[in-house]
Amino acid sequence: MHILCVCLSATIQRTLVFDSFSPNAVNRTHTWREDASGKALNAARVLNQLAPGCAHVLCPVGRTNADHFLRLAAKDPALQITPVYTDGATRECWTLLDPAHQTTTEVIADESAAGDYADAEQALLAATKDLLASADALLFAGSRPPQWSEQLCARICALAASAGKIVLADFRGAELLQTLNICTPHIIKINEAEFCQTFHGGRALAESALHEAVAAKSAALKNIVVVTRGKNDTLAAQDGTPFRCPAEAIPATINTTACGDSFAAGFLYDYLRGGDIPSALQTGTHCAALNAQNIVPGAIVAPQN
Repeated sequence: MHILCVCLSATIQRTLVFDSFSPNAVNRTHTWREDASGKALNAARVLNQLAPGCAHVLCPVGRTNADHFLRLAAKDPALQITPVYTDGATRECWTLLDPAHQTTTEVIADESAAGDYADAEQALLAATKDLLASADALLFAGSRPPQWSEQLCARICALAASAGKIVLADFRGAELLQTLNICTPHIIKINEAEFCQTFHGGRALAESALHEAVAAKSAALKNIVVVTRGKNDTLAAQDGTPFRCPAEAIPATINTTACGDSFAAGFLYDYLRGGDIPSALQTGTHCAALNAQNIVPGAIVAPQN
């Protein structure tokens, strides 16, 4: 099994753990770590913990702090990365964990640079095509920063689909709608708010109506649609046939960052092995639950560093 994971929003993730976090006060911690992160990177970390060496990451990296980002990635045995260099800096994110109240707070600094990204975009597409040659599937996750062209997500997914690869798309909104105009991902993994925003104008749906809408969208697209809902049941459908998977009880939530990415990794891993939707939903749910009990974003085993 070989999965190419593509992420347009690589991140330097700083995770800080506080005994108790208080807004409008000085908060001090001695427990913190840094990780190479981003949605597809987090998914790749989980995939390589499930099956070492099965996932490879392709991502743009800003030259300003590329060395630091790549050093963090090199320290992680579960990450294998091909970078495409761009102007500006790789974005940074701070995750503030308060185990006493079981809260996760994220603060993101987007440091995208203005300029012509045409050359970097062509390099990214060329690298995607090359790496897909040895891949069984594409996992494309994360938002599109504004410096990249509006059609880039669709073009990457279309490259994989035209090469006969399984495509899991974990993004939303205009980028997902544009992708559907060009090709249909085999799997759309999306959370409840994103599903409603993308397909229902942001209008919230009652649970029964939501499940009907998921099944209807899957039937229309003739694919698999999976809608994660945090602590609530995951709703899914394949070619219009509905499925439901309860969330796992978690003894103590540490970090909910990347639970969705961990779900996507577990789901795709299990689906590629057997093609059974209930089993894939259970594996994805289990990976999300393990991640929530881990300080590392996108991890199902305890950190080694």
